[in-house]
Amino acid sequence: MLLLLPLLIAAPQVSADEPGPPALEPDSVAAWRDHVRPSEDDLAFARIDWAPTFTDGLRRADAEQKPLLLWLMNGHPLGCT
Repeated sequence: MLLLLPLLIAAPQVSADEPGPPALEPDSVAAWRDHVRPSEDDLAFARIDWAPTFTDGLRRADAEQKPLLLWLMNGHPLGCT
């Protein structure tokens, strides 16, 4: 019983307002496709006019007097290093 308590505390909370995934049945392929397909909000990053190089970003930030975001990472994007 003591081992299950941390698992119950750490369990993700599901809101009653959010619909769950559709039932996994042979005729529910379209419903599953719609469930896993990214929404417009999920793809909002693609509408940003990203600079192709750091130098281009520096020039644009200087011209527009805006800050520059430099995103660096080391390793695999899923943390599988």
